[in-house]
Parts: sequence; structure tokens; C-alpha cells
Amino acid sequence: MFELSFYLLFAVSIGFATIVIIPRNLYKKYLLYGLIFGGIGDSILVAIIHFLGYLNYKNLGATSLLGIFSFWTPIAWTFYFTLFFYFLPHRKIFLIPYVLVFVLLNYSVGTVMIQSGLYEVIGIYKYIQPFIYLAWCSISAWSFFKGEHIIPI
Repeated sequence: MFELSFYLLFAVSIGFATIVIIPRNLYKKYLLYGLIFGGIGDSILVAIIHFLGYLNYKNLGATSLLGIFSFWTPIAWTFYFTLFFYFLPHRKIFLIPYVLVFVLLNYSVGTVMIQSGLYEVIGIYKYIQPFIYLAWCSISAWSFFKGEHIIPI
């Protein structure tokens, strides 16, 4: 039961934060980027890593999507990346630490989930996980700047 409530609570909490923080007139834009790079990005990454045998979600129960991950996980990542894009700084001096903080946050949440028995990492993925988060966040930020025609100063 813990597993089911964790995923749901996490997704709802982050979703609520996006509604409270992001102005209504900007919400759709950031949510769309969040959906593409967060929800869809997570689904693709998890599927690849799962099929390579390096990641296994546990105790998914009724929220299981194809036995790979929870229904709530891509929703949580959508909202998470919505906030990531909304607060993304446009100055290079702040951009690198910002991305690194989000990488650390991703890794920390993953560590808590592993220690809580929600999923397990196998083999080399234990060591490359932070680099995957770094690539994911960096490519997402770069794509956002290109898509919005923003040149970091």
C-alpha cells in the first residue's frame, strides 16, 4: 500500500505546486515542455533502462503500466519538469548550478525510492545514474532555450 500512496502523493503534491506557483497565462507552455521532457522522457528512459536489465520497479499493483513503472511516475515527472522549466535561469552563471541542483535532487529522490523498496537499480546503472540525470536535465534545458529562442547570457 505504501508504494501506491507514495507515487500518488508525490504526483499530486508536485502538480499542486505547479498550479500554485506558475501563472495561469504561462501554465500551458511550461506544462507542454514538462510533458515532453518529463513525462514522455521518463517513460522512454525507464523503458530503455528496464529492457536493458538495469532498473526494476517493485510492487506496482494496480498502477502498473506494462509492468515497467507506475502510472503516476510520468505524471510526477511532467509536473517536476514543468517547475524545472519555469524556474530555469537565463544567465549562464546560474544555469550550471541550477541544473546540478536538479540532478542532485533527482538522484536524492531516486535514492529514497530505492531505500524504500520502490525500485531497484542493477549493475552499472548504480554508477551511471547521476550522469543520465545530468544528460537528461542538460538536454532538456538546451532544448527549451532553442524552442523558445532564448540565448543564455
